[in-house]
Amino acid sequence: MEISCYVAGAGAFGVFLRWLQDQLAFNEYGLADPSAFHVILPVYILICALVFRHFVKRYDKQKLVVPESFHAAFHNEGRLYSLLRWVIGGLMSVGGLVLLMTSELDKYAGMLRVLSIVAILAGVSFTALTTLANREDAKPNLLCLLAFVPIFLYATWLVYCYRANSINSVIWAYVVEVGTVIMAMIGFFRIAGFPFNAPKPWRCLFDIMFAGMLCLLSLADERYMGMHLILFSSALMFLFYNWVLICNMQQAAEPKEEKQEIAEDGFEHL
Repeated sequence: MEISCYVAGAGAFGVFLRWLQDQLAFNEYGLADPSAFHVILPVYILICALVFRHFVKRYDKQKLVVPESFHAAFHNEGRLYSLLRWVIGGLMSVGGLVLLMTSELDKYAGMLRVLSIVAILAGVSFTALTTLANREDAKPNLLCLLAFVPIFLYATWLVYCYRANSINSVIWAYVVEVGTVIMAMIGFFRIAGFPFNAPKPWRCLFDIMFAGMLCLLSLADERYMGMHLILFSSALMFLFYNWVLICNMQQAAEPKEEKQEIAEDGFEHL
């Protein structure tokens, strides 16, 4: 609960700072004026990263470990977990559907159409992946495929950001979105490391906390409502994964001391 509140609170305050930057640091022509918010916002993001790193270091000092097995790390049985799985996954799919219906007149409608379809699949894959985490007999190849879908979602979004802003000279107009998309892709990449048998538990914890905060922070920018829903549901996914990983932490096993054999005479000692 403590960590989830920190992530949500950091994202909420970040939305406020980014909104102030959008309102006060740009002129009527959409160009960036000299403003303290161009410094305040990056410093705030850096402080959030240091706070999240402190939490990860604290767990490490307490000799707690995240299980490297996918099923042990993401085990989430219970009615509350089941409800959250369906609500968050459904919200992601609804975001993709809304984006599909509202972006037909966009200059890059074809790419947004692909993004919408992948977002719908990402919502389904999240619900399926978190459900199969409770089943030891789940096929590893299926788990890997489900974990890959949200990575592909944000890879597609990153290409869209590049194309949509290829001639935009105002870096502050899109740099926050680009950073959020990259960090979200990395966060889902860390989660996919568990079903792919290449887990990095501490890096995963940090990345999903940081990505969740940035997904909330980016809600201050103007974009399609469907994209807002995708970002918000992604933040909820990261909070869900973070909650489950922390709940499934275990106490690290103490290293066994090796008994030293005492030589009986000088020859054996030599």
